[in-house]
Amino acid sequence: MPTESIAGLVKDLTTQLSAIAVEFGARADRLHAAPAGTGEAQPATPLDARELAKQLLAQRLARFDHFPAELFHEPAWDMLLALFVAHEERRTMNVKTLVGSASAPVTTSQRWIDHLHKLKLIDRVIDPVDRRRMEISLSDSGYTAVTAYLRRMGAG
Repeated sequence: MPTESIAGLVKDLTTQLSAIAVEFGARADRLHAAPAGTGEAQPATPLDARELAKQLLAQRLARFDHFPAELFHEPAWDMLLALFVAHEERRTMNVKTLVGSASAPVTTSQRWIDHLHKLKLIDRVIDPVDRRRMEISLSDSGYTAVTAYLRRMGAG
């Protein structure tokens, strides 16, 4: 099977899984909105954005327990989520730590870091104490984009 066909199948599978996740989220919201026996609708308590990002990362990693790793390659998204959590927890991330969060080869992850920087979604700063290290963080526009996405997915 040509590589393009496999890539197309993986993209279709990812789209379908995303749609299923959205549907399950909507069903869960409906279940929380009307507790059994009350007859009254109560608003679901939204997760905070940091917790939702942590859950998304955990769900993404859990896939590797059930499916071949080559089915799921989104190192950029994994890195954006990890950077968001680090930002919310007031932690800094260096390149090595960020690469470790991506579940991808080092060279692939580094290319994505370069690309995310070109897209102005992340900032890179040389560590003033150890100039061999580079600290990575979400840029303002990256933080805004991830926050908006998480809110759309149900974070409060």
